[in-house]
Amino acid sequence: MRQRAWHPWVYGIFGIVALLVAACGNGATRSAASATPPSTPTLVPGALYRVATQQNVAYGPLAAEVLDICAPVGAQGPRPGIIMIHGGGWAQGDKQQYDDACAFLASRGFVAATINYRLAPAKAWPDQLVDAQLAVRWLRAHAGQYQLDTQRLCSWGDSAGAHLAVFLGVLTTIHPGDEAGLLTAQAPNTTCVVDAYGPVDLVGPADPFQAAILKNLIGATYLAAPALYRDASPYFLVSAHSPPMLIIQGTQDTLVPPQESLMLQAMLQHDHVPVQYISYVGGHGFLGLSETQKAAIIKQIYMYLVAQEHP
Repeated sequence: MRQRAWHPWVYGIFGIVALLVAACGNGATRSAASATPPSTPTLVPGALYRVATQQNVAYGPLAAEVLDICAPVGAQGPRPGIIMIHGGGWAQGDKQQYDDACAFLASRGFVAATINYRLAPAKAWPDQLVDAQLAVRWLRAHAGQYQLDTQRLCSWGDSAGAHLAVFLGVLTTIHPGDEAGLLTAQAPNTTCVVDAYGPVDLVGPADPFQAAILKNLIGATYLAAPALYRDASPYFLVSAHSPPMLIIQGTQDTLVPPQESLMLQAMLQHDHVPVQYISYVGGHGFLGLSETQKAAIIKQIYMYLVAQEHP
């Protein structure tokens, strides 16, 4: 079992639109990324559409089950979609983390949504996944209202949010939970995933600090509830039916060690699922990188989404 430590207060990605604009404007290189980049054009277009934003839209009956949605004004035909999930150790954070990305992506023709979900320890696993899946089903149920193409809906998250984003890709059925009976006619899974340094295997022993973080999410120790820890590990659900994924991981990440992401990459490759891996020399949440280096990676994320959803 590899060592890991996940601080609940580490959110991950900040200032995304500034990084995207920087990448678009200055042709930033991939000096921080030592991996195979997406095979996509090198230019990022300027804004194509005005953006209409709706905030705090209820996707479920509970107070935490709200999302913000950004839609391109005047875009023709069903549009590709992105659902974005904030990090924060499953215990903190807010959908506003992705406000800038939401507006940026909508201005380029995506229907983008960023969600809140129930947080630990007040709400234990699997409430976080139950909420994320419900948000996906809600988006599909309201696809006509937002001109969303239900066959092109990717998930993107960082850290704990990436853990949920991977789950949305690999779990094709509705996970049992208190909201599982809502919108059951809609598929709960996404069609591609961007995983920014997300934990994927929660099974096994941990040091006292790590154990406390996981107990905060699960509501029990590993020894008391090993099945719950496995249930909360999307790694074990990867199959040949999993969607394409982009994995971003720092080589010096001590919060979610690189081995987590490398294991996920290897499993996807084993099942012949398209996967791209961006490795950067830095810590969790792009720690230690310059703004130019961050911009280069964020640009690759954007280009990956374009390649997946604008074939």
